[in-house]
Amino acid sequence: KMADLEGNDVWGAEAVELDDEILAMSTDEVRQRITLLENEIRIMRSDMQRITHETKQQEEKIAENNEKIKMNKSLPWLVSNVVEILDLDDEEAETQDGGAQHADASRTG
Repeated sequence: KMADLEGNDVWGAEAVELDDEILAMSTDEVRQRITLLENEIRIMRSDMQRITHETKQQEEKIAENNEKIKMNKSLPWLVSNVVEILDLDDEEAETQDGGAQHADASRTG
């Protein structure tokens, strides 16, 4: 005895009613629709993988930046400015014409 294609043993107790549009289609049209849906599913999966990859990259950048922020907050003594102050004699200050000079050449003492 062949199983009835409309029976619950084939489709389960929660069989979905087919749309009238699908029932009016020929077999070739249904196969075409299936192929189009499979292509859309493939494209959506590809988009999901791309978005997941981009998300992971952004999370890695965020983690790196948070680490940099943590380093800058915890070690402020690593950043400083070095300033050298030279005492010039009054006579030397008056004789300078403001031109470019080598700093070591004008030192005294």
